[in-house]
Amino acid sequence: MKIKLLILSTFVFATACSKSNHSIYQGLADDEDGVLNAPITDEDNSAEDISAADSPRFVLPDELTTKESDLIKKWHSGQNSKVSFIIADAEEETVVRSYLSQKPRRLASVTKVPTSISALENVNDISVDKVKAMLKSSNNSEASRYLRLAAKAIKNYVVAGSAYTTPHSCPSSTVLQKEYPGAAIILDWMKSKVDVDWNGSALKDGAGCDYGNFMSSLQMANILRFADSKGKAYNGLSYEQLLSISGVDGTWAGRNTDAKGMVLAKTGTLSANSNLAGYFYAKRGGKQHKYYFTVFIEKKSSENISNARALAENLVRYWINYYAIDKGTSLGNL
Repeated sequence: MKIKLLILSTFVFATACSKSNHSIYQGLADDEDGVLNAPITDEDNSAEDISAADSPRFVLPDELTTKESDLIKKWHSGQNSKVSFIIADAEEETVVRSYLSQKPRRLASVTKVPTSISALENVNDISVDKVKAMLKSSNNSEASRYLRLAAKAIKNYVVAGSAYTTPHSCPSSTVLQKEYPGAAIILDWMKSKVDVDWNGSALKDGAGCDYGNFMSSLQMANILRFADSKGKAYNGLSYEQLLSISGVDGTWAGRNTDAKGMVLAKTGTLSANSNLAGYFYAKRGGKQHKYYFTVFIEKKSSENISNARALAENLVRYWINYYAIDKGTSLGNL
């Protein structure tokens, strides 16, 4: 299915990895993979605390609700321009929230989303279990391998040099550059499948190690919708089931535990930015309602990146609670 998120046209809808100076993993242990411990507030854990003034229903694209503004002020020094996000109702195929969602942002490990989808859709006899393991653990060396397999399957292109050799660190810029042509093949394939304005997008490697990976929240949301349209095509699993699950497993195991099993997402929290992209569920009227979302956050150098991660998690908590009591207002059709 082709996807187009039609945002109101009058509104304008942006450092990922070895331990070298090329990397935004600098200073992290190998087993951290850029996923840092962060304090998560419980103040947004009750849907009953959400008032009409906090409601997404009463804001236009590129405006923030009172609660969103408060969270950005608390966790990101009020840097509204450094935050972008989008939420879409998967059942009604409508966009229900959009903030700076057309602004390209640097990608971190969320780059593994297009890498994995291109491999799943093009590589014969691919091991879905191994792709699932790569996504849940955010394994860079495996992501590099899947970029190479996908580039060869799509265009019979062989990436020069070997794939990354360590799971949670990245190679030098010289090694990274060898993946540029393969990453471009993946992006071109994605463009052929997903109907969205691709202006400002760029893929440089499969894992999210290069500073040149860029995508907007809108573009990533379209990729998620494309994957979702495939249903349970991956050995009986849907794409969302390959991602980390809140409070259950992977890099999401210890995150948003109050919403255990309600968020299935790819993390990308690094020293300069925090990405989050995937699906969440809100229980409303006795039924689970599915949404897909992206949150891209950049920071200034003086900030602790754990604050950006805390902001992303608290935004998701707020949205789950809000959409549990209100379906939201459409900003455009898919």
